Amino acid sequence: MHVSERYFSRTGFWHGNIKPGEEWGLELEETTMAEMLQRNGYRTHGVGKWHCGMYTWQHTPLHRGFDSFFGLYLGSQDYFDHDRMKSLDLRMNYRSPNGSVVDQVRGDLKGRYNTDMFTERAVSIISSHDHSRPLFLYLAYTAPHSPFQATKSDLKRYSGHMTATPFQSGASLRRRTYATMVSVMDRGIGEVVSALKQQNLSDNTIIVFLSDNGAMFGGPGSNYPLRGGKQSLFEGGVRGVAVVNSPLLKTTGYVNTNLHHVTDWYVTFQTLARDYTEQVNIAQIL
Repeated sequence: MHVSERYFSRTGFWHGNIKPGEEWGLELEETTMAEMLQRNGYRTHGVGKWHCGMYTWQHTPLHRGFDSFFGLYLGSQDYFDHDRMKSLDLRMNYRSPNGSVVDQVRGDLKGRYNTDMFTERAVSIISSHDHSRPLFLYLAYTAPHSPFQATKSDLKRYSGHMTATPFQSGASLRRRTYATMVSVMDRGIGEVVSALKQQNLSDNTIIVFLSDNGAMFGGPGSNYPLRGGKQSLFEGGVRGVAVVNSPLLKTTGYVNTNLHHVTDWYVTFQTLARDYTEQVNIAQIL
């Protein structure tokens, strides 16, 4: 969502996503949504998953339009140890008073469940926000991406009803864990919405909740009644769902089944921000 308005094959992501140790990322000439909103006076904060490049500092969030970032540079991690291939991937980035980038690797948070940490960071940003400037908060949970992990207390709370004999089989546990991960994420979203209301920001806020792809075929998730799943070109892989919520909407309470594409989000928010510095050319997008 925070990439440019152009189709992925134009941005360097046509052959897949970034794996640990790979020396590439979102091309530096691309303008991210955060950069576009930042130049229009928005405070911009990223929380959670980045996955747009890290092999040079210029590819990292604070050089791509964000005022601060807390999360992982890659696309997934252990939910408790916060590592990927035995390397810690959890950091806090912000700028010091002199404008230099501060990079704090947060090994001290080992053992904390990352979904809860991302929620706490998002709520903290909202609670301390200066109302004189507009806010762009990009909250990219890793849940429910693999590895499938949850705390024992949340497993009991959210999925204890799913089987009469907990942990009876690997498949049963994996399905229960997946359901719990989604529920914990949903709980966090509720806390973020509550924070917006407490700070009197909700009346002038647009909330967009969306997925980037369908569930993995053969995994604990389900794309029924669609065929296929993640990494396939069937609708179960490429057709996602989204919810847009705001008191600013003229029409609410309906389901829109028209064709939408991920490239539509950038120009939508560009219009809302009244940013006219770029002339959008449909040939460049495609």
